[in-house]
Amino acid sequence: MTAIAKPPDSLYDTAPDELVPVLESMVQAVQASANWKTRKKTLMEALMVVETMTALNTHQKEIFEGLVKGIEDGSLSEEEAKEAISAISATDDAESDEKPDAIPLTEILPIFIGAILERLDEPEIVCAEQVAFYLLSAHPEHFEAAEAWLQADFKNSKAFKKLLRADRRYAGLFELIIDTSNTEGERDPAKGEENANKG
Repeated sequence: MTAIAKPPDSLYDTAPDELVPVLESMVQAVQASANWKTRKKTLMEALMVVETMTALNTHQKEIFEGLVKGIEDGSLSEEEAKEAISAISATDDAESDEKPDAIPLTEILPIFIGAILERLDEPEIVCAEQVAFYLLSAHPEHFEAAEAWLQADFKNSKAFKKLLRADRRYAGLFELIIDTSNTEGERDPAKGEENANKG
């Protein structure tokens, strides 16, 4: 087990007001999961929603947010959901010149991950499914704890590599964020894995 230092600055508390309900919904969904095996699935699904939203223009986002809210509270019928999806597709051509938000996905996702993990307020890292997301957090303290867990035992590194091979969806997310971070010289979990392999 590896202790997680508490980040001195909060991503959650400084999030824009319009994002707080989205973040809180994601936090509650993750907290409701019994363990990190189910949390990983829940968190991946939530991040896919974020990824979808970043690719939409303003009008599409409004429709999509209404769609998600309607599904969550059960107020949307199947037919209404289909109509909302059709409306999102229909606005592609009408607003094709409008560009999505300028912030790249590789910056947005680590912020969302960091804010969610921050709210979980976990004291330590105990498994590969958990370390998978701490590696991707925008909080340096989360990444450092994840890297320390990988270095602590060869079995830890082996378990994480097994997870990467087994879950291609997560592997794609990992490569997207880590490759970008490596290009910018920010982080390199492979170094931790190499050290663990020597132990």
